Amino acid sequence: MGSVAITAVPSEDRKRSDPTVGLSLTARPNRSLSPAVRNWVAAGMCVPVLVVALVVAAQGAWLVMPFAGLEMAMIVFAFRWLRAGDSDYETVSASGHELVLRRSVRGRTEELRFNLHWVQVVFEPAGIARKSVLALRSHGRVHPIGHLMTEVERTAAADYLVTRIRHARAAAA
Repeated sequence: MGSVAITAVPSEDRKRSDPTVGLSLTARPNRSLSPAVRNWVAAGMCVPVLVVALVVAAQGAWLVMPFAGLEMAMIVFAFRWLRAGDSDYETVSASGHELVLRRSVRGRTEELRFNLHWVQVVFEPAGIARKSVLALRSHGRVHPIGHLMTEVERTAAADYLVTRIRHARAAAA
């Protein structure tokens, strides 16, 4: 479902050689096809529909043409909808006394800042009929994160965030 990059980044106020300070977690959607290849796949799905519709219409069943057009329009719409999410991302980073959550979903960008000493990582493992939940909680508000991650990535991200926030708090104190 997604791809996650997790790296330890030293904060500006500490030495670069200290690996226990700072954190950076970035999640992006996993796109196995490049935009050019995706266009070829869409065309490859539309061409057979058009060929079959033209053959059937030539035999006198011309009413198939509007439905073939509708089918091709839905294919194009689906691929454009997928393309709209190509630039989505979620980034959690810490520097000094602040934890910053940046996300962009379908072109809507949001940035939230948390006091590093008050923020909590909330993780509820997956159940029988539900996905796991990963969120940041501070001052009575819960901000879900990790919708671009798989179950395994969410679990790893929760462990990473808890550990790195603990280290960053200790280093900032």
